[in-house]
Amino acid sequence: MNARVIINARRQLDWKRRVFSDVVTAGLWIGWIFLWLPVYRRLHQVIGLHLNFDLAAHEVLEAVAPISYLHSIVALIGTCVLLLLWTLLPRRTVTHAHATETLADYASAFALDAELIARGRRGRIVTVHHDAEGRIRAIEPRA
Repeated sequence: MNARVIINARRQLDWKRRVFSDVVTAGLWIGWIFLWLPVYRRLHQVIGLHLNFDLAAHEVLEAVAPISYLHSIVALIGTCVLLLLWTLLPRRTVTHAHATETLADYASAFALDAELIARGRRGRIVTVHHDAEGRIRAIEPRA
């Protein structure tokens, strides 16, 4: 199958932006895991006590303190302010147009007849039939 059907603009970025994107993604994942550490620690302690699951789940949920209303409001307002400030960033204009895939490109990528794909696009409800390997074998528009 032709890989051009899937949009992947990563190769068009310079190396600094790719590294920045990777670092930010890794940082956000680390932050997400860090938020769950108290739950994992308490769960590990409860599992060590060999309690039944209902009692263990209750103990874990009791140990994790919920966020107060004040912190929730601060997080909500902070998110709104951050998104409003984000809109003030200068917009980047498109320097070049991306290659647009034509019907013939899709037909060759999926090894289908172009008319079959066109009929599928015109239908509101479409059934797509696959073979055992996952390749599209038929597109059947429904009335």
